[in-house]
Amino acid sequence: MPALALSTGNLFSAVQPGGSLFGLQESNPVNIDVAYGGDATNYGTASDPMVGGKIGGINVFGGGLALYNASGKIAGGVGVSGDSSCADHFVAWVTRALLKLDNVRAGVNNGTDNIVYDITNGASPSGWGHPQCSTASTIAASFLTKVWPTGAHQ
Repeated sequence: MPALALSTGNLFSAVQPGGSLFGLQESNPVNIDVAYGGDATNYGTASDPMVGGKIGGINVFGGGLALYNASGKIAGGVGVSGDSSCADHFVAWVTRALLKLDNVRAGVNNGTDNIVYDITNGASPSGWGHPQCSTASTIAASFLTKVWPTGAHQ
């Protein structure tokens, strides 16, 4: 959202039962015909069933970020998956910074959409918390906004 940036990592607590966005992940199901249709040998080619289709779906774990141009307008998104959701968030964050599409105007974590580690006793006081994946990833998150602050290249 242009006025309130949310990473997919920010959605974890909000989509849990009792959370402000509970059920969100069910509101836009993946179109399985687009995602998995056709002959697999066509995937990644001009005949890929995703060409011209909308896959849909909402991801509620770390690794997805909106891309914001120099004017702060949404220019697309980046999604990373392949490790823990915390590591995926970090890779997406640095990728967005390197692309210079990190002009976040406002977010739920001190004006950014960085992952929030505030879950204690099963609850996130902010409502935007994500479980800690490891001690190292928690430490790394604290450095993201220092080493790769949003919009720092301007």
